[in-house]
Amino acid sequence: MQSEYMNSIEELNQILDNIREHIATVPGDVDALADLAAVLAQLGQTEEALTMLLSALQQCPDHLGLQHNQAELYRNTGMIDQAESLFTKLVTKYPHFVPAYQSLILILVGRLETGQLTTGQFAEVSRQIAIYSSNKGNALLDIGQIESAEAAYVDALKYWPDYPAAHSNLSNVSRMMGQVSKAEMSARTALALRPDFAGAWNNLGTALSEQGRCAEAMGCYQRALTLDPGQDGARHNAGSGSLFLQLYRDDLTVDQVVKVHREWGKSYPFAALPEAVALTGKLRVGFISGDFREHSVMYFVEALLEKLDRTKFEIVCYANQTGEDAVTRRIKALPLKLRQVAALSDTDLCDQIREDQLHILIDLSGHTKGHRVYALANKPVRVMAHWLGYPFTSGLPAFDYRISDRWADPEASAAEQHTEQLAYLTGSQFNYRPKADAPEVNALPAASNGFITFGSLNNIQKLNRSVVSVWSQILLNIPDSRLILQNKLLADAGVAGRIRGMFEAFGVDAARLDCSPASLNHLARYHEIDIALDTFPYNGATTTCEALWMGVPVLALAGDGSVGRMGASILSAIGMESWLANSVGDYIRLAQRHSALPDNLALLRKGLRHRMAGSRLCDEEEFAVDFGRCLREMVGFRRVDR
Repeated sequence: MQSEYMNSIEELNQILDNIREHIATVPGDVDALADLAAVLAQLGQTEEALTMLLSALQQCPDHLGLQHNQAELYRNTGMIDQAESLFTKLVTKYPHFVPAYQSLILILVGRLETGQLTTGQFAEVSRQIAIYSSNKGNALLDIGQIESAEAAYVDALKYWPDYPAAHSNLSNVSRMMGQVSKAEMSARTALALRPDFAGAWNNLGTALSEQGRCAEAMGCYQRALTLDPGQDGARHNAGSGSLFLQLYRDDLTVDQVVKVHREWGKSYPFAALPEAVALTGKLRVGFISGDFREHSVMYFVEALLEKLDRTKFEIVCYANQTGEDAVTRRIKALPLKLRQVAALSDTDLCDQIREDQLHILIDLSGHTKGHRVYALANKPVRVMAHWLGYPFTSGLPAFDYRISDRWADPEASAAEQHTEQLAYLTGSQFNYRPKADAPEVNALPAASNGFITFGSLNNIQKLNRSVVSVWSQILLNIPDSRLILQNKLLADAGVAGRIRGMFEAFGVDAARLDCSPASLNHLARYHEIDIALDTFPYNGATTTCEALWMGVPVLALAGDGSVGRMGASILSAIGMESWLANSVGDYIRLAQRHSALPDNLALLRKGLRHRMAGSRLCDEEEFAVDFGRCLREMVGFRRVDR
């Protein structure tokens, strides 16, 4: 890659000497040759730099850094046609390489500014800039630079306002930033320009889904699949992804949601049972997820990957994600294998898993983003289970087990709600590792405010009509109380207005609501909250643990199925059953009772972090032992219905 050095000649010469000394020791280091050529070019020694590059390229013609530096050298020395040709080849061969897009776009913009193009040529070059800018946005999005990706799509539309792909891509990134109304508008613009654009139909469906307009969304996904049966996003959203949406609904019973999952699973009947891997030595365990990164799932998984006894277990992680962050790098540094599998087809992924000779595979995604359930339906491992990322039955026959606990899934009722057998941990299925930079717990806000402030930092999609109705009753029953809601989707004026309108329909003055978008340090928001309210039928998990860690007690309603009993698991694990309601009436009464005892709230707040740290919920060593026991039991005792 082209190196970035300071402009000091003395410093550049020193760097030059250091690189040459290194090359003398390691003459085959092509990266060092690329750096050497870059420094020579900056010193004005362009002929020597080019000679160096061409010689190195003969040894390693596919080296990206050498090719890029050659193209940059051509650009900086006025050999524009050669530079454009090389950059074009680079973005074609390496579509995720952002620097090549940047330089190619600069060349094309410079061509526009010459004033020497005909009207037709000007329009064609403008379209090229738009296409490359949009593709640059895609590359930036893949490495997590969302704001930069948005800027790239906006730039594309400056040069080609009617470019459907840029409008569709802008829809996708706007949704990721919480601007779902804008996302809807951009997708509709793309479809007005190109009605047969399957990707734009999928993006429109996703924007509608996040506004709670699920029926409309499903129509969009079906339209996308009619236009392009291979549209992966729509395939997921209309199939596996649609199951996830059922968990939010308050108009379905648990049995009805289970039935939907079972019906979906009938399309993936039992696959052939793989040969057993001999149980000699250590147990080989695989974990597959799209979230080996900064993600709520890793708050519960990273410690297990670190603490699982390596004298008894070998670990392989299959990361179905593009790019990596600090969490990914920490996991890679552990004694395990981490394989990047996002680029693998379902067949190739299964082949890789089989080659790794696992005794058991644990899926951490279920039907959430980044899953590989279509590959796992082929049952590449003899014993398979899912845990944590999807708090419900998967419906997939290939899974033998779902790992849970008896608070979330009581034995008396859970069996009928699962297509898998339940593998029970002794304690809670959750083992929370708090963020190291979490703010300190503060004093009870009510002590200075003179009123109770409730709060929820849960996903806004969990705020169904039933939740809003109950929370409204709480606010109306407790004079002067307030409610803080915080989520990225509240950055969208349409979403925030809809939420306020729902509360107003139940008689709550919108002035008592504080609807805010997510912030970089969202944990600090708990400094303003006295009591956190959990959602239902889809409880919080990470959100509940974060609130408790910040000294804020959580009021939860225990539901009838796994997804609605996560609060029961977490609160029971730290001995806070008095904050767990068994009915809506109970939930409202508990809110009133606890709100009426500010001294108790202040005392609880002061000691809650210490209490949580000393509980099983944060005991990483004990959890790893318990999980290891569960793994061995699953491998030793498979389902009898096979």
